[in-house]
Amino acid sequence: MTPERLEECLRLVRWHKDVLAEAIDVPSEAVTAWLAGAEEVPRKVGAWIEALCFVHEAAEESKPATAGGGFGSGPDREFIPVYSYNLLRNLSHAPVPLKGLFGSDDEGAVFFLVSRGLAARSGSELVITEAGRAVGSMVV
Repeated sequence: MTPERLEECLRLVRWHKDVLAEAIDVPSEAVTAWLAGAEEVPRKVGAWIEALCFVHEAAEESKPATAGGGFGSGPDREFIPVYSYNLLRNLSHAPVPLKGLFGSDDEGAVFFLVSRGLAARSGSELVITEAGRAVGSMVV
């Protein structure tokens, strides 16, 4: 996990660095070092933060309407994180074995794509869906 992604994740879950430090029981200075790029974010911490982001993003998507009735009339578009989009592009070429994705940084991307109907599990492989093909095969 890069310092920029860590910072983005903290913003998405609305946490200050001290909240993260307390949640994972490390000194605040360690999180400061990760954010500054002085130390590498531990792999397990990065994976946990990514999972937390996905859960938070999913909760935001299912948040009930409030009395305010909404904040715009434009199309409802969702940001697809770059790492998920890259996996989606790979899936547009061929299925990807799931075994190689679990326990890696791609595990969060799998969850993201499957939870949004852009990819599906088929046996031991991850395959692109028609909805995913519409997004993942975009010509740039």
